[in-house]
Order: sequence, then structure tokens, then C-alpha cells
Amino acid sequence: MPAAGQETSFLSGTVQDSHGDPLAGASILAQDLNKTTFTDSTGMFQMTVPFRESYTVVIQHIGYKKLVQKMTQKDLKRGNLVFPLHDDHTQLSEVQILGRTETQQAKLQPIKAEIINTKAVQEQPSTLVELMNRSAGIRIRQTGGLGSSSGLMMNGFQDRAIKNFRDGIPLDYLGAGYNISLVPVNMLERVEVYKGVLPTGLGADALGGAVNMVTKKALYRYAEASYEIASFNTHRASLNALYSDTTRHFFVGTDAFVNRSDNDYKVDVTVTDLETAARRPATVRLFHNQFTNYYAEAYGGLTNLRWADELRVGLTWFHINRQNQYGATMSQPFGASVSRQHSIIPTLRYRKRFGKLGIDQFLTASNIHTAQVDTVRGTYDWYGTFIPSPSRLGEISLRGSLSDIKFSYFTSRTHLSYQLAENHLAEVNVVSTNIGRTGRDPMGLTLPQTGQDILALPAKYYKVVGAAGIQSVFLNDKLTNNLIAKFFHYNTSTINVDIYGTALGEHRSTSENSFGIAEALKYAFTGNTFLRFSVEAATRLPEQDEMFGDGNFHRSNFLLKPEKSTNINLGFRTERRGAYTLEVNSFYRITKDLILKVPVDFLFTQNQNVENVKGLGFETDLSVSLNRWLRANGNFTYQDFRLFDTQNRQTEKARLRNTPYFFANLGLNGTINQVGNRGRMHLYYYFTFVREYYLNYVPKSLEPDGFLGLWGKAKFDAPNIIPNQGLHSAGFTYHPGGERFSIGFQAKNFLNARVYDNFRIQNAGRSLHLKLNYTLK
Repeated sequence: MPAAGQETSFLSGTVQDSHGDPLAGASILAQDLNKTTFTDSTGMFQMTVPFRESYTVVIQHIGYKKLVQKMTQKDLKRGNLVFPLHDDHTQLSEVQILGRTETQQAKLQPIKAEIINTKAVQEQPSTLVELMNRSAGIRIRQTGGLGSSSGLMMNGFQDRAIKNFRDGIPLDYLGAGYNISLVPVNMLERVEVYKGVLPTGLGADALGGAVNMVTKKALYRYAEASYEIASFNTHRASLNALYSDTTRHFFVGTDAFVNRSDNDYKVDVTVTDLETAARRPATVRLFHNQFTNYYAEAYGGLTNLRWADELRVGLTWFHINRQNQYGATMSQPFGASVSRQHSIIPTLRYRKRFGKLGIDQFLTASNIHTAQVDTVRGTYDWYGTFIPSPSRLGEISLRGSLSDIKFSYFTSRTHLSYQLAENHLAEVNVVSTNIGRTGRDPMGLTLPQTGQDILALPAKYYKVVGAAGIQSVFLNDKLTNNLIAKFFHYNTSTINVDIYGTALGEHRSTSENSFGIAEALKYAFTGNTFLRFSVEAATRLPEQDEMFGDGNFHRSNFLLKPEKSTNINLGFRTERRGAYTLEVNSFYRITKDLILKVPVDFLFTQNQNVENVKGLGFETDLSVSLNRWLRANGNFTYQDFRLFDTQNRQTEKARLRNTPYFFANLGLNGTINQVGNRGRMHLYYYFTFVREYYLNYVPKSLEPDGFLGLWGKAKFDAPNIIPNQGLHSAGFTYHPGGERFSIGFQAKNFLNARVYDNFRIQNAGRSLHLKLNYTLK
């Protein structure tokens, strides 16, 4: 590249792996200038630097050996420079929650982000839920086994207050077909977890942060397949394939996966004797809990053209079939009810950089169909025995259900960026979502005046979230500042239904505008030590499924109000390369009208507002290299969120219900090379602990007396207590020779501890998992 005048030059090129595939997210450091940039999705980078005769460039990426390259002005003028990185098997064998490359990326932004390196663990039979639960400050709670509903809790917020993204796009348009409990880790390059303030480019109405699942960015040719077999007749398979022509201007590919499980593990329940009506505890095996889902996406497009960096068209199909064993709690078993969901979803994405201006546009329009079948005339007990009841039309409810609901989605996401100056980047991000609901249920609710099927009446939801921000770097890259302003608008219209599912017949319309602002700072003392601070006045709008329900076990609530919160975050991180990494973070929240999912009427859940909640928390994460082949890591999180100004002596200062307040993780990872001459084995062990917490609000005076409530017993004995839980898992991955084929084995919860999760629903005990991976490049 020619020099810009005689004062500046442009360092540019493409970073590739040993197979010639571009590497996205590689860090490029101009060593003498202490300037850093990163490669884009095509592996390309560009950096403006002061004019010099030569430069020393250091290029790094997780899983690859560091490259140190000297470049002269003669090299720059040639252009089209390619920098190959070679595999580093030592890095690939480690589970790095915050890898070296992402640490360098954090030096350019003060926003807290943890990177879960799925590439390092894609050969393990681990789920994304398990990987995230091993991270500080994060708990994902499921309502059962594979495919069950999952809710994310992070730094005091939970469920929809934490937004989910795929490659920067909100995931709502994919319904239940693609989420953190279903997507195989093989599909992902990494997972970015943002805590507190979000980058402008995500720009969602989140209170507690976001999870961005970044798909694999290889843009040449490869095929990868995996198959996992496990306890409870569990089968998981995935296939990824991509073809690009030699000019790198055209590509086609596919991603597909299947999840299936009987989920027939043993649980502890209360059974009722039909003759004496006496109730007693019993251990039974679940008998109507099967889950199956299919997902397939075909995509293709054009890249590296004069008018487009990338134009991508995709078509996604998914189908879900779920047997319902129980509702929101395990108070009543079902033996025949099923739920289904399916959709075909087209997508379009266009990206281009015109000099200093960058454009990223995403569009999708789809219909997601959900159905619930509940037509058996009777009930089941926990042993699978059918009890006829001619007066019933369904087992879940007396009137039964044969619902068929269509949710129509139109989503547009527009992101613009402009490089105002070398150290100042301006961004604008606008996400608009238009959702409609129509349906039918011949056995369902009707309007009291006309008898009309309530699902036949359209319900509408529209939301737009706009964000504008500027990122600036000062003091020779030591001080980084992000200032972000946001605008929120939503409106809904529908027929109101009360918490018991009764059609009230009144038309309800809601509309609201709100604003938010966030400020995030980071000061780097050295290249490896920095302090991070952020403060935010945030708003989170109710989502359509929180207001409309999901057509299954989640009730509608059209009286739901937006939740608003003031959030403060303070963190410190330091690292000694190859020795240890230490991170400490603290956070404070004061929230009005917090939206919380709660059980109602034993079988159903509903989102309701909690007027006033405040609290603080802190988390610590430490990773240590014990020697060349063994690494240990551990973290813990404590959060104390309580109700205030409740005007109720029983709930004043009570902990937020159904919310863990202390949890911790320990892990060991080791690699043995030259197993059987050519082979390589990676061994690992993980321990997870969750302190007891409470299903409902408990007076503070009844909590344990131990320091911060971390030991001792609560001063009551009731099913409200979700007991202490300790989980041990261990496994290995083995490469017989080379990197193409691997075998992974894991024993999860090998001590068979009782594990409870959302609303005290019991999860599986001990399970064994075997996974085979094959990659062709």
C-alpha cells in the first residue's frame, strides 16, 4: 500500500491458517508503536500508522502459534500480503474462558466481555449450557433434560433481561429452533458474553448483558461431522460444510444438527395413593419426556466484490416435537400431551465498507407455527398409569387444547460505523421487530360476549431499539471511553386475559417511549493490567412471548410494564503470560418493575413485575498454569439482590425468589502428547457448586446465620428450599493421529448427586457420553 503523503502508512493484509482459510479475530500488534487491530470475517486487516522505513508486526490467534513479521515500505507497496499461522496444539487443548486474543481485543474497549472458546472444546461431549455454567457470574437453569426450556441468569438479571444474539443479530426470529441449550458447540467459533453495558453494535434493550454466538468464519472449503450417544437414549449429531471457489468470490454451505433424547431419568416426586389418598415420597423414572428437534440451514453468497464485502442469503428450517411430562413445576405428571414448533425462515445480510463508512444490513421475514395437543380424557400418575375421567377433555386442563398458533416476524437490523479520526469511531445501530399472532383452538378460550375463539383475534407487537455511540482512545491507548445513547419504543394491541387464562374480552393497547444512556471507561496500567468501570441507565421492554404467552405452559400478561434499572460495574484484570490470569468484578443494580418469571396455578408460568429490587455482587476468576501440561481454573460469584419498599414485613429485604446467590466452579485441564506414538490425549475434570436458595420469598430473619448466608441452615424446613448442589464431571478427548478424527468421552455428575434447577425441577443424575468428530479440509 502506498504511504498516505509522507506522514502515515497503511499496514494491511490477510491472516490465514495452515490450510489457507481466513482467520477472523486475529490480533495484529505494531510492536514498536503499541497499536493493535483485528482481522474481520474475511481475515483481512488494515491499520493506519506513522510513516517509518520498517515495522515489526506480531500476529496472534487462539489455537495458533504467534507470528512475528518485519515489514518494510517495499512490502507495503506490493500489497496483497498473506500471513499464515500454524496450529498450536497446546493452546487448542486448553479451555480458555478469556483467551489471549480476546484479552487484547478488550484493550480497545472498556465493555466487559468474556470469551468462551468453543473451538478448544468442540471435541468434548459438552453442551453450551455446561460451558457457560463454568464461567464466573453465569448460571443457565433448565426445566429438565435435553431440549427443556432454559433461562440465563447473569450478574443479578435473568431470562430475557439478557439478550441472545447470533453473529450480532437478535435471535428472536429463530423461535425455539436455535438457542443455547440446543446448538452444538461444533457450530460456533466462540461465544461472547457481555456483562452490563452492551456495545453499540448489539444495541438491544438489555439490562444485564448479552450472549453473542459467533458462527464459524472459515471461508474456503471444509466439512465437519460429529455424533454423540449418551445415557437416556440420547443422540446428537451435527454437520457443517462449506465450499468456496478459488477466487473467494462465491460460497455455499450448510449447517445442520439433530437432538433427540428420551430424558427418562429418575426423579424424586410425591405420589398419591388412589385408595387412601395418602401422599408419600417416591423415586420414579420419567416416562413421557421425549424431545426431538431438527435444524438445517443452507446459505450462499458473494464476497470481496467492489460493491459488497459480503452478500449472504440463507434459508433455515427447523422442527421441534416435545412430550410434556409436567408443567411449570413437578406437581402433576402428564402422559399424552405434546407440543410442537416448526418454521421455514429466509434471511438476507449485506456488508460493505466504503472507506471510513461501514454498512451492515440484516433482514428476515418468517412465520413460526406452534401447536399444543391435549385431548386425552383423563390423567396419569407418576408410574404411567392412566386414570380415565370422562368429564375431562384434557389432562392439563379440564377443557383440553388443540391449539395451532402462528407468530409472524419481520426483523430489520441496520448498523453503520464511521471512523471520525484514528482514535474515534462513531456507530449507529437500529433494530426493529414487528410480530403478529393469530391462531385457532376449537377447545380453547372464547370471548364471553360472542363466543369467538380468542386466538382468532390478531395480537400485534412492534418494537424498535436505536443506539448511537462513540468510542475514543486517549493517552497512547491507555484510556478508552465508550459513550452510548439509546432510544426504545414499543406498542402492542390484543385482547386481555387474566392470570388464570380467563378471557376478559377487553381490548388492550400499550405504547411507550424511553431513553437510556451508558458510559464505559477502561484504563490500562500495563499491557496486561487494567481497570474497567461502567454506569448505565437502562430500559428493557417486555418481549412478545412475555406478553402473549408461548401457546404452551407460559401464560400471557398484557399488563406487563418495562423494567428500568441503574447499573454500575467495576472490574480489575491482570495477567502474567503463561503463568496466571486474575479477574475481579463487582456490580450494583437498582431496578424498578423487574420482570420475573414465576409459577402460577402449579402448571403454568407467567412474567410479572417486581416493583423494587436492589443489590450488589462480586465475582472472581483465577486461572493458573501449574506446569507445561496442567492448568487449573476456578471462579465464584456472590450476589445479594433483595426487595425493598414493599410495604410488607414478610417480603421486605427478602432475597429475590428462585435466584441463586452463590455458586462456584473448579477445573483441571491437562494434555498428554505422544500417546501411542502419534496420538494426543486431553484430560479434564470440573466441579460446580450452587448454594441453597429459595423458590419463594423468605423473610430475612429465617435465612442462615452464617457469613453472607454461605453456611448454616435456614430456620425453616419446606419444599421452598432448593438444597446445596455439588456436581462432579470428568472426561477425555483422544486424537489417534493427526487432527481429523477424535474421540471424546465424559461422565457427567458421576457421583449421581441430586440436581435441581428452575422452580425446583429435578435434572438428570449420572450420565455417560461418547462423541466422535471428523473434519475434512
